[in-house]
Amino acid sequence: MTFEDDRTHDRIDGQRVEYVAEWLEVTLGPRLTAFAVGVTPGDICRFAAGADEPAAEVEERLRNLYTATWSIASTDGPGTAHDWLVAPNPKLENRAPAELLRDGETPAPVWFTVAPAF
Repeated sequence: MTFEDDRTHDRIDGQRVEYVAEWLEVTLGPRLTAFAVGVTPGDICRFAAGADEPAAEVEERLRNLYTATWSIASTDGPGTAHDWLVAPNPKLENRAPAELLRDGETPAPVWFTVAPAF
C-alpha cells in the first residue's frame, strides 16, 4: 500500500472539513482527534458541527489524520486505527503516529509499513 493510494487520494480533497472532523470525532473520539491535531476536544466538536472554522494549519492536520485513520480503518477497522495511532513504534523513533501528526508531519509510506498486524 502506498500513501497516495486510490482509496485515499480523492477522498481527502473532496470532503468538507466539517465532515472530516465529524468522521474523526465518531471514529477516534474527540480526545484523540484533538490531541493529534493540537486543539481541544471542544474545538473538534465545534468544527464537526460547522460552528467554527479551523485555522489552515489545523485543517491540514485534520485532513492528514483523516487520511491516515481512513487508510487503516477501511482495512482493519476503527479500533485498529485507534490502537495504531497511539502505539509508540521503535521504527518511528518510539513515537506514535498521533504524536507525529500533532507535530505537523504528513503521513508517510513508512508509517504504514510499520503498522502492526492486529
